[in-house]
Amino acid sequence: MSISSAPSSSRGSSSAKPGVEPCWACGTKVRVSGMNPLDFAVCPNCGERVLVPTDLDQFRLTRFLGQGAMGRVYLAVDQTLNREVAVKVLRRAYFSSPKMWGQLEKEAKAAGRVMHPRVVQVYRLGKSDNRPYIVMELVNHPTLETLMKAGPISLDAIRRIAVDCMEGLRAAEATGLVHGDVKPANILVDERNHAKIADFGLARFIHREQSVERWGTPYYMAPEKAKQEQEDFRSDLYSLGATIFHVMAGRAPFEGKTGDEVIELALRDPTPYLSDFRKDLPKVFCKIVYKMMEKNPDDRFASYDEAIEALRGGRPIPETRRGVRSPFWARVRSFLVESPAESGKNPRRAAR
Repeated sequence: MSISSAPSSSRGSSSAKPGVEPCWACGTKVRVSGMNPLDFAVCPNCGERVLVPTDLDQFRLTRFLGQGAMGRVYLAVDQTLNREVAVKVLRRAYFSSPKMWGQLEKEAKAAGRVMHPRVVQVYRLGKSDNRPYIVMELVNHPTLETLMKAGPISLDAIRRIAVDCMEGLRAAEATGLVHGDVKPANILVDERNHAKIADFGLARFIHREQSVERWGTPYYMAPEKAKQEQEDFRSDLYSLGATIFHVMAGRAPFEGKTGDEVIELALRDPTPYLSDFRKDLPKVFCKIVYKMMEKNPDDRFASYDEAIEALRGGRPIPETRRGVRSPFWARVRSFLVESPAESGKNPRRAAR
């Protein structure tokens, strides 16, 4: 298996010349002769990146789509099945040892077993010239992060997005898979506000290999993950709750100058309540978000089904530690405010 530049004429463009590629955005002819595979030139007319057409095994990479912590994402054509796909070419440094490659294969196979309309499908993991890549379903929708920056998102829209994400995460949980990095950048949203979860397995693998500071400020990290304790579906539920909080409040639940500071605040300070930032939101919705973000996983929703029913209004919300409190806090409150006659204490002190 090898990676190589594809001749321009192989793309089927009658006007193409060797070493020249039309800009995908404006059609301007851009010279790419002498450039290496996966290099790109900048269009002199519109400034878009024009990729040197590159064959990576059976996949012809034709356009640069974006870049993240794990590597670059390209639009590609599967020349065997004649369909467009997304190919993420991963950084070599992450997979320099057989052990790391074996772990990546395990994660990719697990992600490939999750077949659900609310999850971006993983098709294949490959390696070419010692460069790992993963082939995924092509989803031409913006991320929730992009939509957040574009303007306010309605309550109805975020409800639909949240339910879709929970349905996708529930399907993954059924295969024993935890996402590990639910955040706005990993949620793709279409024009009808339906969502798909992306990067199952990959992000989780990468983050195990990196320090917190290297992979970004952990605004959405569950407390148990920050403490390197056991994670399960409730950790993803927390991260989705923190994502919803950020979308609706316009700020993350905990904010700091560094990742370590954010983690410290998240572990030390009480979970904020969404209605403190958005007085116009229904109290029941704010209670749902708060319950998703309880510090103790046992205090969160017991299942995705329970959380989905709550969001849809079909199930009462189990008590939280804010407003009507959990049984433990109810007992504490009962002790503190018991009648003076029964307690034998000063009425003012008993009522505090």
